[in-house]
Parts: sequence; structure tokens; C-alpha cells
Amino acid sequence: MAGVPDHPGRDDGWNEPEYEVIGGGLVDDQPRTGQSGHGSNPPRDAGYKNAAFKNAVGIAWRDARKSFSSWLFWLSCCSGVALAGGTAAGLVAWALRNGWIENAMPAATFVIMAVFLGFPAAVLGVVWGFRHVHESVLVMLLAGALRGLALAVVALPFLLMLGISSGGPLALAGAAVVVVVLEVAVFGLMGAGSRACFAATVPGVALASVLAAFFCAGNVALTVLLLPGTTDLASASVPVNVERDDAGRITAYECVGSLHQVEVAHTDRVAWLAASHPALLLASVGAEFVPPDNDVAWVLSGLQFAADGPAREVPCLGGVSSDGLAPAVPVALTGLFLQGLLAAVVLAAGRWLASRRVTTDSVSG
Repeated sequence: MAGVPDHPGRDDGWNEPEYEVIGGGLVDDQPRTGQSGHGSNPPRDAGYKNAAFKNAVGIAWRDARKSFSSWLFWLSCCSGVALAGGTAAGLVAWALRNGWIENAMPAATFVIMAVFLGFPAAVLGVVWGFRHVHESVLVMLLAGALRGLALAVVALPFLLMLGISSGGPLALAGAAVVVVVLEVAVFGLMGAGSRACFAATVPGVALASVLAAFFCAGNVALTVLLLPGTTDLASASVPVNVERDDAGRITAYECVGSLHQVEVAHTDRVAWLAASHPALLLASVGAEFVPPDNDVAWVLSGLQFAADGPAREVPCLGGVSSDGLAPAVPVALTGLFLQGLLAAVVLAAGRWLASRRVTTDSVSG
């Protein structure tokens, strides 16, 4: 055949159609040079991967476009954003009445609303993933990211309006968009895995609800319950040449003198549980964009300080100065890893159970 290289010495099955199907249905009729040996890899792998990715993008777009054409989808997005904004405004007003923050209503609402967007991203991600299950994990990730982008687009004008009116850090709005897209995609895999675990819908809904409840509330509640058990005695020396940031937190110090016993809370032992909370994860990312002297900056950086352990609050533990401390691991990465790990476990279990059901049905039939 013209344009198809001959393969002398091969069996007659070399050019059978099924080999083209394994290659993804792509026919490369360009002559190759330097091809020799039975174990040589055809140089069309990159082209196949690109075509497979483009195909996945096309399927994901068509799937997401079905959601975009539904008024219920946009109502869900608007309701989620309104819930985040209303909760943030109510919480800030309550804090103002109690004198916990100064009169900075728009600025504080902007920051808290950006953080609270993690809630609708997680809940809607599970719901959308449950309703849109595909064989390809890549398609589900891309479709979830597109839906997350739609949710972020609805929220972005309100964030920008609050940020501009209060002079807040607009980069926080950009960080919120990125995290919302990621959260919808990851929680979408949890929803899809929950649906695949059961033949009936009701048990799948129950599993998806349990997962969403744990990540949105249960992990923080468990962390709070375990905190009292982290208190312990440790040895510390005397800090000197102490430096602090604008929020009054200790950033650098040197240690002198002999060691003495102090009581510390090893919050790092349990803080990783709360790291997977979608709002706290978003807060940890946003802490990089909010000035330390902001009235609610401590809310954003609190989980990172807890994950760093008692050395943040009690300097010179073990007589070690700040230069000798190990670099802090971004708690947001820990949270995203935990979310992704559980999503992968649930999705893998769902696919295995689904394949067993198909096998059982085929045998019984």
C-alpha cells in the first residue's frame, strides 16, 4: 500500500485492522526512516496523546455545555455565591458588634466571602460530578473544571466590586477563582465515584452526602475534638533578638540560656485533618495575598500556623533558633493532596464495583 512502510519478515497479521484500533484509530501514512527492530516504538505516540487529549477536551466541553444550557445550573451557581456573600456579611457584622474587628465591613466581607466560596465549590462539585459520570477520568476532570470556571465567573464580579470599593487585595479574587475551579473538579470526582459505587441512586446520594459533610464540617470538628490531646511538656531556652511581622507574630529569634520545661500544644499533629476543608484550603492560599495587618488576616493564616507546630508560638523549643527550623510545608498542598487521594480512592472503588456488577450480570444472564 502506498505510503505504508513494508515490514519484511513479519507475519501476515502486522497490518490487521485491530492494530489501528489499538493506536486510537489514527492512520499515519507518512514513511518513517530509521525504523528497525521488533521492539522499536513508532514515533506517533505524541500525536496519539495529543489527539486523545483534544478528544477529551471536546467531550468535556459538550458535557459542560449541557449544564450551561440549564437554568437550574445557573441558579445553583448564583445561590452558592449569594450564600457565601450573605454568610460572610452576617459573620463580619456579628464580629463588628462584638468589637472583634475594627470598622472595616467591606474589606473584611471581601476576604471572608472569597474564603467561603470553598463551600459552594465543594457541594456543587459533588452534585455535578454525581450527575455527570464518564468512563474517562480526564473528561470528568475537564468538565468539572469548566463548571467550576462558570461558578467562579458568577462570583468574580461581586469579589471585584467588594475588593475595589474597600481597597482590598484584588489578587485574592484571582486566587479564589483558581481554587474554586480545582475544588469543583476534585469534588466532582468524589461525586462520580459515589454514583459508581452503587447500582441504586439512593445509596450513592448517601455516600456523596457523607463525603461532602465530612470535608465541609466533619474534619474541622474532629480536629477540634483532638486538640486537647496534643498538649505536652517540652524543653525551651530563652529567645533573644526577636523579630515580628506587622501582625505581631514572631518571625525570627536567637536562643540563649539553659533549657526549661514549658507546656506546648502540638497542633501540627492534627491540623492536617482540617487542611482538607475547602474554605480553610482557600484561606491558606489567600493568606499569601492579604497583608498581615488586615483585620482578618489571622483567619487566613491560622491553619498554616497550626500546621507549623508549637515552634510558631513558643520560640526556642529544644534550644533551636529560627534559622534551624525546617521550612514550613504549605498546608494548602496538604489539603489538596488529601482531597485528591480520597477522590481517587472513591473513584477507583466505584469503578471496581461497577465492573463487578457488569461481570455478575453477564454471568447470570
